[in-house]
Amino acid sequence: EAITALSGPNGNIDWLMCGFETSGGWQPPYVRIQDVITQSLSSALQSSSSPFKACAPYISIFEKYGNQYGIPAIMLASFAMQESSCNPDTVGGAGEQGLMQITRDKCGGAPGGNCREPDFNIATATKYFKGTLDSNGGDVLLSVGTYNGFRRGLTTSQAFAAARTSCCRCQNNGDYLHQYFNGWCQNIDAYTHNPRLGKYFNLDQCS
Repeated sequence: EAITALSGPNGNIDWLMCGFETSGGWQPPYVRIQDVITQSLSSALQSSSSPFKACAPYISIFEKYGNQYGIPAIMLASFAMQESSCNPDTVGGAGEQGLMQITRDKCGGAPGGNCREPDFNIATATKYFKGTLDSNGGDVLLSVGTYNGFRRGLTTSQAFAAARTSCCRCQNNGDYLHQYFNGWCQNIDAYTHNPRLGKYFNLDQCS
């Protein structure tokens, strides 16, 4: 299926974000990980326009832990692209660490105390995501949303509330799931694609 501003192989943004604009909030449809349409990460890099070039040194690590935990490697690399642009030295505003921007509380046992070491970082994030997926009964939309701070019942007003505070970027990106499943997971740069992927673009107002 063609990728458009509002839809792609994994569905329309209004389906992915079901309920998000109602008072009842987000009620993600139940989708299992084996039903998600993704590109192969190793072959993705063969495309000259692949957004995953920065991830090239870590492809074997994404594949190792993807295979171990039953998660397509491109899904893991997609988290890394959205979280850190695949830069292992990234430290987030709240101290989040490395490629996958894992929180400090998950850094126990890091080699030499270095939570940004790529193998440890990817392994830890993958194990965490698999645990989230299992605790959600295999619900992959809910689980990917959780990785970006979404929860069942989240409304647009709650998700975008931080726009009116000193931490504008603390908002939830309303287009996250569409950009993730129909952008990154299809070997497409969700930030530079023309047309832009999404409808809310609520982070645009953050300078």
